[in-house]
Amino acid sequence: MIENLEELLSELNPNDVSRFSLAGAETLWLTFRNIYAKEFGGDINITSDIFDKAWLLVAGQLKDTTVDQLEEAAKNQIPDLDNFMDIFESAWRTTLASAAQNAATGVWLAICGLAVEPLGAALDTTDIIRNTLDILISTQFSTEHGDDAYPSEEDVESHPLYQHEVTRQREAIQALKNGKAATFRSEFVTQMNLEALGIPPQ
Repeated sequence: MIENLEELLSELNPNDVSRFSLAGAETLWLTFRNIYAKEFGGDINITSDIFDKAWLLVAGQLKDTTVDQLEEAAKNQIPDLDNFMDIFESAWRTTLASAAQNAATGVWLAICGLAVEPLGAALDTTDIIRNTLDILISTQFSTEHGDDAYPSEEDVESHPLYQHEVTRQREAIQALKNGKAATFRSEFVTQMNLEALGIPPQ
């Protein structure tokens, strides 16, 4: 999403790269957790606990849980859309359910990077955020311009929802550079404003 993201993240220490990943994944999760619970019957408290433990782990304050345990728990929360065929009844329902699946996948991607490859996980997490915004904005575009209409890359990247997320990421990186690790989660984990899509009430 940010053109030189890999370069910017490479300047951070591994724990701060993980903080960036976790904030992105948790932002996506908070935005779609209610849809996740509604469509997939998932227990959102499990994922909330995963995040709480992951943030403590990155801060060096968790001793009784390993990354492998968190990774396994996160992976088990990813739904298989083939088992929930009702979601395909309408374009918006399909899109929102897919976004909720992406959110659950993003949690797993961010957790995977805590022990293995923080930078790769950060890039993967950012990719899934971008892909999610793309399908949301594309569905809005098709709804407004016809089923066969698709937005250009410029349409997607200039959309307020997309621009807001780019700003959040840029400011998050700057905050980490400035040593704001202690307050980082509270400042940079925020729900996306889906009202910008004009979607039906959930």
